[in-house]
Amino acid sequence: MKTQSLACAACLLCGLLAACKESPAPLTSTVSGSDTAVLGNAAQHSPAAQAIPPPPLPADVRAQLVPSGPGTAVALWVQGGEIMASTYASDRGWAPAQALEQIYGDASEPQLASDGKGYAIAVWHHTVGKIHSLRFSRYEAGTGWSVPDVMPGALPRPAGQAGALQLRMDASGQAFASWPSGFDENEVQSSRFIAGQGWSRAVSEPTAAAVRGSAPNGG
Repeated sequence: MKTQSLACAACLLCGLLAACKESPAPLTSTVSGSDTAVLGNAAQHSPAAQAIPPPPLPADVRAQLVPSGPGTAVALWVQGGEIMASTYASDRGWAPAQALEQIYGDASEPQLASDGKGYAIAVWHHTVGKIHSLRFSRYEAGTGWSVPDVMPGALPRPAGQAGALQLRMDASGQAFASWPSGFDENEVQSSRFIAGQGWSRAVSEPTAAAVRGSAPNGG
């Protein structure tokens, strides 16, 4: 029974990883001052996306940047412990930066993803003392950012520890997030976002290394 349970856990983890791979990450840029390092799917490095200038940022601040549609983009970063965002349009440039929330605590490790059709999702680590959570906000062109909320059931490890939050969004507006679990060092958590429904409650699965270490030796 134990071997069967481990096999089932391995199958579930493989399914989550496969689903993540089936949804290629949109173009994501990491911006620091005036320098931009492009990350993500090389097939999506269109001339229009590469032509988007970086937002005006202090030299020591790094931002996530994704194209949100033709000639438009969204940027996200942490400054002074606050989660900040700005939008870009080719006819007016970057809008003034705005803080997404005003609650007590420190934001860190922001992640940003877009469907390229006017929608984007931001997820970040929020810390109050020894309490850790993941918070998110959804962006819609013409409406702006939603009021941030807590990702249900998520418990990340303290910011800066091994592993990092991963966020992807496909062309249909569905998103997938995964992160190292704060419940168990041998587990990861994940959640899916479905437009019109929101984020599913986070589920925990053993890491691939934990599954391999618990599997019986062959022979």
